[in-house]
Amino acid sequence: MANAVSYEYLKSIQGVANGIPTLDNSGTIPASQLPTPATSPFKGQFTDETALTTAFPTGSLADYAFVDDTGSFWYWNAGLLADAAWVNQEIEETDYLALSALAKSMVPYLIIPDTVTTP
Repeated sequence: MANAVSYEYLKSIQGVANGIPTLDNSGTIPASQLPTPATSPFKGQFTDETALTTAFPTGSLADYAFVDDTGSFWYWNAGLLADAAWVNQEIEETDYLALSALAKSMVPYLIIPDTVTTP
């Protein structure tokens, strides 16, 4: 006879680590039951901005990813701004100075001087 699994055992491993995930009322697995990489703020490495925004059209506070064609990290600039979007961490000085104080605080920018003087 095949091994039997009791109903009580199956209920005891629902929604716990190394167990069986449950579904919420919308039919999805709650984030609390997903493995850490699925809910980590690092969203991965992407070839370009299009690949990033296709994979993650929106983000959450602290989300970031690496974009190969710019060679830099991109951050989701939170939901506090009307123009919430993925933003390149490297920014020209003039563009940075044009940002509002709130926008400046949303991303850990690396400011690139507009003019570089060589000795």
